[in-house]
Amino acid sequence: MLLAADVLRLVSGALQDLEPGMAARWPWEAEEGRIGLLDFLNAALRAVALQRPDCCAVTEVIRLEPGMLQHIPSIRRHGARHDATGFCGLVRNMGMDGEHPGAPIVSVQADVLMAWADSLPPACRVENFAYDRISNSQVYYVCPPVPDDADVYVEATYYAAPAIIKTPEQPLGVADDYAQALVHHMLASVLSGDNESSNAAKASYHMQLFSALLGTKTQVDGTWPKTGSMGGA
Repeated sequence: MLLAADVLRLVSGALQDLEPGMAARWPWEAEEGRIGLLDFLNAALRAVALQRPDCCAVTEVIRLEPGMLQHIPSIRRHGARHDATGFCGLVRNMGMDGEHPGAPIVSVQADVLMAWADSLPPACRVENFAYDRISNSQVYYVCPPVPDDADVYVEATYYAAPAIIKTPEQPLGVADDYAQALVHHMLASVLSGDNESSNAAKASYHMQLFSALLGTKTQVDGTWPKTGSMGGA
């Protein structure tokens, strides 16, 4: 995985800020109240995550709440490593200790799940979940309901905010495929500001390239097979 320094070096080079013997106009790290390129990199990461939240997808074991209604994963409620910004779904049961993989959990429509709700007592194994991002992106439902007096763990996939990059030595935290998009977003931000490097035409050009790169990746990913053979050779 690329480091932040790999992207910062490309941006500095494009800004002609790597000339020997000359002080950099755009330092990588903020100093004396000046904004640094790391600030622009973090803004670019947020922009990528907004358009492609899957770039920050996390799959891990979480603890469910009692009942049917569940909130998307959070550190406080579910023992997740991150607070989710979006939800993908549940994968499988993980037992009452979070360490024993069990039966898969199948997605169903919310109205179907609600029709079953009254006929199924609480259980420590989840069979189905329903999630409607349009109606309420912050909650989903499980069936059977989770008992009040038991710990029930499942494997879940959700979206998290990109990690804040504080030093050039940190990994980007997203796939290397996004590096060029990050470079163009950063250049667009620098060139559109009220500073000596401002150039509205170039800023617009780089923002168009940013959008085009993300659009192309989305199209390529959309043609990739969603499932494959589970059999071994």
